[in-house]
Amino acid sequence: MSVGAPRTVLHVVGSMDRGGALLRTVELMRRLDPDEFRLVFCALAGEPGPLDDEIRSLGGDVYHCRPGPTFPLIFTRLMRRLRPSVVHVSVATSSGTVLALARVAGVPRRVAYFHTGEDRRRTGPAGERLARAVDRGLINAGATDLVAVCEAAMRGLWRSQWRVDPRCRVIYDGLAVEPFGVAIAARRRALETAPVGAVDPITLVHVGRPGMNENRVRAVEVLAALRTRGVDARLQIIGRHEAVETTQLLSLAARRDVRDRVALLGERDDIPRLLVAASLLLLTSQHESLPDAVLEACAVGTPVLSCDLAGVGEISRLLPGITMLPLSAAEEIWADSARALTSVPLSLDDRRAALRHFVRSPFTMENWQRELTAVWSERVAAALPAR
Repeated sequence: MSVGAPRTVLHVVGSMDRGGALLRTVELMRRLDPDEFRLVFCALAGEPGPLDDEIRSLGGDVYHCRPGPTFPLIFTRLMRRLRPSVVHVSVATSSGTVLALARVAGVPRRVAYFHTGEDRRRTGPAGERLARAVDRGLINAGATDLVAVCEAAMRGLWRSQWRVDPRCRVIYDGLAVEPFGVAIAARRRALETAPVGAVDPITLVHVGRPGMNENRVRAVEVLAALRTRGVDARLQIIGRHEAVETTQLLSLAARRDVRDRVALLGERDDIPRLLVAASLLLLTSQHESLPDAVLEACAVGTPVLSCDLAGVGEISRLLPGITMLPLSAAEEIWADSARALTSVPLSLDDRRAALRHFVRSPFTMENWQRELTAVWSERVAAALPAR
């Protein structure tokens, strides 16, 4: 790398879909000094994604390399062409292979980034368990840094005794706070123009992706239990939808007599506005690491009712407004908790105070940027991997 040239950081990701981690990285690109860092991406899905053009407009490049017999050769050629200072890998599988190739290619900084909290090392068919064990061994041999978005992810995806490994560190995800301040200000204007005496229904919001893990069914069940208690409530489900799951959700809503109370909003880019108008965020996932939706709700003071996930517990130690229940608890218990948490509407002063508290937390974009770029910039210590 020539003197004064920016450090090239090669991000290896699963796909270029609009997910929380990738959207956060795109926001980071807008803030980085292009004379200091240049971010490029390699997506293992092997096909173009919705964020490709936006990344290129910000000065980055996107490459698509599908894993297979020719992947080592193709990826090695890509590294030789880009000459990255850092390879930053955030994929659920194949991280070890990528890091091993980067080590052989002489990339000085090789970062394994753990951003999910599900530990499947001891589950699944024997072949899958063996493949995961091999991948972990390659990560251990190839990574100069092991970074997780929370302690739960580090314990679940690496090892419980991670603190003894000097390569390990937890860097909490960070949000850009400006959109939340704008959303609170816009909410004030909306309330000023609302009809005098108007009373809005209780609005529950569920944010997530399609699939069994997000457990959108439980959100519909909680809404139905609230309605049987006479609570004027509605549910907004935010996130991408798939046809089969949509049919199942709407059929369940119809059977529970809340079909007209469920709105499927799809993917949205105005999450702060929707949350500042919401009464409660429901998190019903079976496993998560550090859910962005919880951080977003906390930023505007919207109460959170979540299943008892370790990552959410970490957030609750630093931010107020989070109540956790076992996912196995009856929907009636969830409904009673939801009713209690929404019994007193939040004022705009409450929401402004929540944002001020959030700005002082470690969950801001500024803090995330500072800590992550420090990893990319540090000299690599000449130390053997921890065994």
